[in-house]
Amino acid sequence: MRVPLSWLKEYVDITMSPEALAHTLTMAGLEVEAIDYLGKSWGDTVITAQIIHLEKVEKSDHLNYTRVITGRGELGVVCGAPNIKLGDKVPLALPGTKIGDMTIGESKKMGYVSQGMLCSPRELGIGTDHAGIYILDPGIAIGQKLVDVLGEVVLEFSIKAHRGDLSSIVGIAREVAALTDQPLRMPQPHFQEQGTPASDLIKVTVEAPDLCPRYSARVVSNVKIGPSPFWMGQRLLAAGMRPINNVVDITNYVMLELGQPLHGFDLELVRQHHIVVRRANTGEEMTTLDNVKRKLTPDMLLITDPTGPTAIAGVMGGAISEVSEQTTSVLIEAANFKANSIRRTSVALGLRTDASSRFEKGLDPELTVRGANRAAQLMAELANGNVHPGIVDVYAQTITPRILTFSTADITWLTGMQVTQLEAAEALRSLGFGVELAEQNQQMTVTVPTYRPDIEESADLVEEVIRIIGYDKLPATIPVGPLPAPHGISWFDREQEVRELLVGAGLNEIITYAMTSRARMVHLLAQANATSARALLQAGRINASQQTAVATQGTTALTSFDVHHIPAVVLANPLSSDLESMRLTLLSGLMETMQENSKRNKAGLRFFEVGRRYLPSKDMHQLPDERRSVGIAMSGPAAISWVGELARPADFYDLKGVIETLLTALHITHYRFTPTQHPTFHPGRCALVEVMRHTSEGNEVLSPIGVMGEVHPLVQQRYDLPERAYLCELDVEQLYEAVPQRLVYQTISRHQELTRDLAIVVEQTVSSQDMQETILRHGGELLRSVELFDIYTGEPIPAGKKSMTYSLLYQSQERTLTDTEANALQEQILQALYQTFGATFR
Repeated sequence: MRVPLSWLKEYVDITMSPEALAHTLTMAGLEVEAIDYLGKSWGDTVITAQIIHLEKVEKSDHLNYTRVITGRGELGVVCGAPNIKLGDKVPLALPGTKIGDMTIGESKKMGYVSQGMLCSPRELGIGTDHAGIYILDPGIAIGQKLVDVLGEVVLEFSIKAHRGDLSSIVGIAREVAALTDQPLRMPQPHFQEQGTPASDLIKVTVEAPDLCPRYSARVVSNVKIGPSPFWMGQRLLAAGMRPINNVVDITNYVMLELGQPLHGFDLELVRQHHIVVRRANTGEEMTTLDNVKRKLTPDMLLITDPTGPTAIAGVMGGAISEVSEQTTSVLIEAANFKANSIRRTSVALGLRTDASSRFEKGLDPELTVRGANRAAQLMAELANGNVHPGIVDVYAQTITPRILTFSTADITWLTGMQVTQLEAAEALRSLGFGVELAEQNQQMTVTVPTYRPDIEESADLVEEVIRIIGYDKLPATIPVGPLPAPHGISWFDREQEVRELLVGAGLNEIITYAMTSRARMVHLLAQANATSARALLQAGRINASQQTAVATQGTTALTSFDVHHIPAVVLANPLSSDLESMRLTLLSGLMETMQENSKRNKAGLRFFEVGRRYLPSKDMHQLPDERRSVGIAMSGPAAISWVGELARPADFYDLKGVIETLLTALHITHYRFTPTQHPTFHPGRCALVEVMRHTSEGNEVLSPIGVMGEVHPLVQQRYDLPERAYLCELDVEQLYEAVPQRLVYQTISRHQELTRDLAIVVEQTVSSQDMQETILRHGGELLRSVELFDIYTGEPIPAGKKSMTYSLLYQSQERTLTDTEANALQEQILQALYQTFGATFR
């Protein structure tokens, strides 16, 4: 939720900086995710101006030529927005201003010289509307820096599901007042009532009181629909909402201010002036304000009139009774709906709104009358409306505040902090709790306000007291009691170990959603068919022949492949079509992250993610197999260089080096990279990662734990990556099966090493990995290490062959080796290479 600081200051005095305020609130449990400084990027070159001349550009169907005055001169600007008119005051970006990635310059268009740009809300970064220029208040002086007019500091909060009282500016102000010991100024609606009583103009029937505990309605007539005043539009934009007209904006303004969602009906379009709150009928349909016809189910709550639905309760209004420019009488709806009902309806329809997100958190039924009165006051002031006497209020069962017995001993018992009775009472009263002190035993009777349904027991009161006094005041104590039994295997520790090793290798950790869509996952396949789709299931669980089969099957164009053939775990009731299934692979999230970051950062992209893949079970009644996995992604420069031309791009071997670093740190010494094929990777630049593991029979076998390689050019193009990308996915559970149970350390030999180089000529198709394994196998215990340091092709090496040169290190624990012994081993190795690969000594 976005909270403009200037709006917040209307209800509580704030004497600290925005950064200090954000820290104070975060430390008290109100997480401030970000501070947005609106206008920070405008500088001195975005100013206020006024249009003094406006003419159509010849041979253009939409362009206008304007002359604007800035207080320091007159400029000409070509503009295509349809909403400007003579005399408007507008934001003007002067030449040299940077708007996003675009720098404004003086240009000539269709014979007219344009000396700047008139800006829309989206171009200014204060909204998403790009349909027209942002029209400023007529009273604003021209020539001012726009940051002095529209600049704002906005705090972005992450509101938790149990704190519906914080879904408003006033709710945040209450917390600020309590934490900074400042008085809270609540808005107090004052207005005159006149005309026919509301109860004679509208009838309300609630047929489902279990889903709608309270429904309040007011009537305002003779309203004049028009634009909202500049101050209200500015506040709504800063809070993330688009101004529409004064009546609609007032309902949104009150929702943001008090946290009570409102809906305005055109009273004349409500049949028989009768509101009926009921469950939907089987097969019933209605068209919502977004012009979408929606199918309803009997567990959904509707606002209807005698002829049919007019709104989906707590989610969105209907098109049939919406406020329009012809509206003169408004029915203000302020209702309280059950949180779980709204949540089910919102998810089932895939329709998430500002109103539904607030109802889902649970709202105070006492807010309805306060919200309706506040909206009525603003409609009287800003729309010249006539507020009719009285309010129609259907309140089946009045809610009573919860009363709890509380003692400061509870604070000491749960936190170890000593708090006096007066300190606890003061903290609770600052939050709006009623407190009556007992004369003995440090006890008190606490009346919980109705806007805090999350307070159910004394432990909740302990939390409120401590967070107001300050979590930093909690004493540091040594835990007492018996130690818990140690766990045999801690996957948390293992995954943390992998994270630390990859961070040490220069990678950055990312966290992506475990929910995705089959359409997004199929983007990983260069060519899509049922066989290649199954490859998404198989990272680290297949052999080379299966991988080759994937690549050699007939392919199908991506556009014609039915993504429903991907065997994923599909959600029965997804939040959206982009989150309709559980991920089969981490690679999709890694590629999407690289795609986004490649647009904003020219430095090397080096990411990893430790997470789970969800593989469907063959038995529909069993849970999916959740495989712990790690994914790695690299693209762009391999290292930072001050000279861009010297920055070498990352390649296959950089990724291979990271994997080898991980394996070596885990003490896995026997591993290999085997060439393979995979539908995500470039043919010939892909390998299985194989490690030595022990079978149940006690044998040692090399088996794959994952796949790595260069991303296929078609996949790279699909994700709009400017440079080659490299991916790897490893099965962490299979990885740790190869980690030795215990480490055996060997004494460092005191005897001299003997080094021999071995240059041999083999067919170009021979793998260096196979060669190295043969050398190690026939070198015996005296051969300590083998390192390939040169590969050569060309004269005098015959065509189709290559020269490979290895460095072999011999050493004994018992004695100094002689040249005769080393030469004998060299001859033994040469003989084995000749018999196995037809290798000849060079």
